[in-house]
Amino acid sequence: LSPSLFELGVLPAVDVGRSVSRVGGKAQRAAYRAVAGNLKLAYAQFEELETFARFGARLDEDSRSIIEHGRRIRACLKQPEFAPLPVPTQITLLLALTDNQLDSVALDQMTAAQHALHQASLNIPLEITNRLQGPETLPSEDRETILHIARKALTRFSHASALKEQS
Repeated sequence: LSPSLFELGVLPAVDVGRSVSRVGGKAQRAAYRAVAGNLKLAYAQFEELETFARFGARLDEDSRSIIEHGRRIRACLKQPEFAPLPVPTQITLLLALTDNQLDSVALDQMTAAQHALHQASLNIPLEITNRLQGPETLPSEDRETILHIARKALTRFSHASALKEQS
């Protein structure tokens, strides 16, 4: 566990750069492994760049976008105590993150966007939800269906962020 992440209010305060487990991903559902594969790397890059940026370094556009994406990952990884998310909601959230759909959502709107994704995940067809709960990996058709549901749920947030940037 990371004391600095704990102080930031990131719970669970797991430092992905230091956290190692012999079981690790093998204990996860196949659907999690399929959607969160690059998330650990993206988050580790973000943490490294964020530390670098604290020293007042000028960052190029790519570095700034990595930091913004990482902030959204961090926001999504925070969970209220005793309020676990259902598997379909977690998969929808992780897919939206890895597909960069949340990058256009303002940070102060992330909680509302997550709630919208949770509500939207309730519309995932039952046969897909059953596959998410099972041992098999996520078929590309299911992935596209969930991404489409997430896109629809996030349209008002992307539009609101664009309007906010223009003013």
